[in-house]
Amino acid sequence: MANGCERLPEECWELIFNRIHHQSDLESFSLVCKQFLALTNRLRVHLSVVDSTLLIHGTISKLIHRFSNLNSIDLSNFNGDLDVILVDLANSVSYTSNLEQLDISGHKKLPVKGLHELGRKLKGLRVLKCSNFALMCDTDLYFIAKLFPFLEELDISFPSMDYDCDSGYIGSDTCFLAVTDCGVEILSKSLSSLRKINVSGNHLITDRSLRALSMNCLNLEGIEVEDCALITLNGILSVLRTCAALSWISMSDILVSRSSSDFECLATCSRTLQTLEVSNSIISDEFLFLVAKASLPLYRLSLYWCTDFSLSGISSLLCAYRSLKCLSLVEVEFLTDESMSDLSQYLQCLDTIDLSDCVRLTILTFFTLARNCPSLKEVSMENTGFGMMDCLHNGLKNPRINAVNLANNLSLDDGALTKVALMCPNMEILDVSSCTSLTEAGIASALEMCNQIRKLELDNCPLTTHIGKGAELPNLEVISAAGSALNDEGLIMIGSRCSRLLKLNLENCKGVTAEGIQAMVKNCRSLREINLKKCPQVSINSLNSLVFTSSSLRRIVPPCCSAFSDSLRGFYLHHGCRVSSG
Repeated sequence: MANGCERLPEECWELIFNRIHHQSDLESFSLVCKQFLALTNRLRVHLSVVDSTLLIHGTISKLIHRFSNLNSIDLSNFNGDLDVILVDLANSVSYTSNLEQLDISGHKKLPVKGLHELGRKLKGLRVLKCSNFALMCDTDLYFIAKLFPFLEELDISFPSMDYDCDSGYIGSDTCFLAVTDCGVEILSKSLSSLRKINVSGNHLITDRSLRALSMNCLNLEGIEVEDCALITLNGILSVLRTCAALSWISMSDILVSRSSSDFECLATCSRTLQTLEVSNSIISDEFLFLVAKASLPLYRLSLYWCTDFSLSGISSLLCAYRSLKCLSLVEVEFLTDESMSDLSQYLQCLDTIDLSDCVRLTILTFFTLARNCPSLKEVSMENTGFGMMDCLHNGLKNPRINAVNLANNLSLDDGALTKVALMCPNMEILDVSSCTSLTEAGIASALEMCNQIRKLELDNCPLTTHIGKGAELPNLEVISAAGSALNDEGLIMIGSRCSRLLKLNLENCKGVTAEGIQAMVKNCRSLREINLKKCPQVSINSLNSLVFTSSSLRRIVPPCCSAFSDSLRGFYLHHGCRVSSG
């Protein structure tokens, strides 16, 4: 093989490796020869670090040196000291000079020391994600603005400190523990290159923050202001009027009343708006009529849990924007199969639709969309009336539909799922989680008709014990069966049919045992992740055998994490497998 490797120049091998579907598969090629190892190392541009054991063994610097072309590092799931790892990154700046994106979301507070060192040596950072911090305040924004003046994207959304809308209480009697208008103003003045910002969930910011962003960040292209109770329509308008490049806005809890004179401007002041996402808001038909007349280059429209508009308003809007690619109408109670049949005539270009929580829609709407929307690829009808009405399948097929989400449809039965599979022969993703009327017969039928399925989700399906017998399913890579009735027999069937399985979720599957898992793993030699949380018949000793015999396994969620000591975790990691809590 080594001699064969030398016959092709590296450029050819690089083109080949770049076309590999999963980057994780590069690991196998890296074992062939030193040339492949060096080449696959150079091709990796993203790195996620999750285990503090890396610091104990001092290997983080070696990883950075090994992957010399990294441009994105994710530390959002890292369970150690962020300051330590960021200082290490700063000290390896000669190898991280290409770093453009850093994700440190989900931690308690901003790692001041580590970011200071990184910012002092690394000037090229363009994207910083700091969402879901336990604490985020104005001082943190001053610090970020000073260290990374060339940021183009910033996410400071949803800090998790306690907040009471009535009292303004944020974990303390003072407001300096939260992000306020003062912090956003200083930030906006320093980050003139900012293109996208997410300030969702920061309850103390007002329209003043949006005005500051619109005045100082003229290149702003996208803004998210969901769950910001003090933001009003006037603040949204200030951004739309001033930022000529604004193409994407996501907002919630906005009142667009029938009497407002300002909402006309919302439909006319921005000629670049391509994505409009509105949730938890009161909007009127008049507003939808004006948006329809605005002739925006709109290709994505989302209305989540919005009220006060009617079929007339949404029909006028869809008629005006027949080139829409993505449409979400979530929990629109007046939508029926008949009304969706009328609306579908405007959706010829649609490739993604979400009609979740529209409880009056049935399988007839699915048939209508499959027939009238030739470009449709993804359909979500979670928690609808799917299965409550039967209909005949007339041989209709839409080979472009590749992702179907029918979760939480309690009346969905085997017959209805079989009809969906007949309509979508090229389906690759299927979610039927919490479909309590569904049995293994329906799953087996769907898999027989759609042998290209890559991802199957059947969580909380109490009547499903297996996926059925049949031919090899060479494309099935992810199965999630958490809380289902899957048992050892089902695991054996998975092993016999899904040799290329990568991820398996068995959380809270009471019927699986260590014997069934071992029998499955013998055939699933590519398995990289398995979740065994709350599986009472699986012991730690059986996990030892699983980790040692399955060389491909990289992540395991044990039945109970508290039984794992640091030394045992380190021992597993030495064998290439990380122990995770979920």
